[in-house]
Amino acid sequence: MKKTLLLVLWLLPLGCGLIEPDSEVLTLFVGPEQVECMVFIPTTCLQVRFSPDGNWENFSDLIEGFDFERGFFYELRVRRVSIADPPADASSLRWILLELISKIAAEAYALKSA
Repeated sequence: MKKTLLLVLWLLPLGCGLIEPDSEVLTLFVGPEQVECMVFIPTTCLQVRFSPDGNWENFSDLIEGFDFERGFFYELRVRRVSIADPPADASSLRWILLELISKIAAEAYALKSA
């Protein structure tokens, strides 16, 4: 009984997603508008960059826990997890919001950047 309980307690974090060996914590900057883009089908994408001065890129993946609101610039701390065997029509990455660092109205952001 004790061995079974110890095995279950040892495996529990694996099943709950608490241990993610192939993951990385990143800062992600999200622009105030979504744009039309083509992934497998026409869709809308966020505009993101991985540094404050980087180039904007289309981003079609879901960020778990993040609710985009048009008209705001966001700075997010996210965990990017590689998915070993994703379905053929799905992303090989999983994005999880860890922290909303900032949310600034586009007008205020423009004044701040000027």
